[in-house]
Amino acid sequence: MQFENKTIEEIRDLIINAIGNNFNTAFRLLPKSFLFTIATVLAGVFVTCYKQIAWVFLQLFPETAYWRTVTTLGIPIRPLVKWGVLIGVGEPRLGTQWRGQIIVNVVSTGTTLISGTQLRSDITGRVYITEDTVSLEEDTAPVPVVCAEIGPIGNLEKGDTLDFVTPLGNVQRTATVELVAAYGLDGETETEYRERVIRRFRSPPLGGALSDYQIWASDVPGVIGAYPYSDPNSAAGVLVFVAGALEQFPRRIPTPDLLRQVGDACTLDPVTGRANRKPVTAVLDPAFDGTYKNIRPISVVNYAVCINGVAGIPMIDFANAVKPAIENYFLGREPYIRGLSDDNNRLDTISRNNLTSVVDQISVSLRAEFDDVTMERNGTQIASETLGMGELAELLRLSVNGVAV
Repeated sequence: MQFENKTIEEIRDLIINAIGNNFNTAFRLLPKSFLFTIATVLAGVFVTCYKQIAWVFLQLFPETAYWRTVTTLGIPIRPLVKWGVLIGVGEPRLGTQWRGQIIVNVVSTGTTLISGTQLRSDITGRVYITEDTVSLEEDTAPVPVVCAEIGPIGNLEKGDTLDFVTPLGNVQRTATVELVAAYGLDGETETEYRERVIRRFRSPPLGGALSDYQIWASDVPGVIGAYPYSDPNSAAGVLVFVAGALEQFPRRIPTPDLLRQVGDACTLDPVTGRANRKPVTAVLDPAFDGTYKNIRPISVVNYAVCINGVAGIPMIDFANAVKPAIENYFLGREPYIRGLSDDNNRLDTISRNNLTSVVDQISVSLRAEFDDVTMERNGTQIASETLGMGELAELLRLSVNGVAV
């Protein structure tokens, strides 16, 4: 039987016809106004029940489960999040604040810099707060600070400067970022969380298969991709190459701290802390000291692209239109892993012909023309190349008619 989404008017007419056929044969004086009123009320009840049942039906599947909180019989529930918790994805990731350490130049030793002191960055425009009270005993002192706002908007890099909001007599006004402890991240959106839940639902852990390492690595905030391989130098070894999120790691090369987090996530359940993930015989940490030498950063291969003979449009307009498309082409390439990658849509080949096709699509939309496209790696022109183990690609330089853009 197929469900049909009937309107109140359609159901009302069906009820009126049914009552008229069965009742008015015996009771000809039954007022028509009463029939119309009672049929409309009953039709509204039927539609409400149908919609409630249809809504409940949608909650059976992660693709259509409701994201926000609903209250049923006094119990608040988020259907999509409930799915995520049941299949091991957990709650949506919360946003994090940027954390780091600054070096302050001490003017008056023997004093202290109290926690909660505010600084401001001219780069981000955000306020940062000292996390601990620090004794100023030397000419310089390290001070841990945290951004007052959640998200990447407050991210700073080593060497950036912060200024105290209120000048202090015991330290100079300007301080320098010495190290980054953690980058700020936005909270997980509905689309991002739903994608994680669907991916886990379709590919549940299988007791240590290569696909499991991709699943476990994705539990770590800041990981955009993981590429697991069997270690050719060890019968039990597993190599996992990790790519970081672009907004956090400009070249997708993760920090050692992120690699250690991935190693922990592939070994221990982040919620319970139980070692119920990788098989006990699989080796991710050959030194057995928590360094996880087999969890490695991806390597990025740089390519230079030159487009020759561009005509019919100002060169700068053509370059502004084509550069993002070429960058996305390289960012979309990834190594082939048998059993994990799609054999019908391999993404491990970097091809000049593919680049020409990308440029051609842009030029057609702009009504421009070009002669040819060349591609170089390490100063040598190549027609095509296949990415190796743990390799990703990026655009190093784009030239249009011999001019770098």
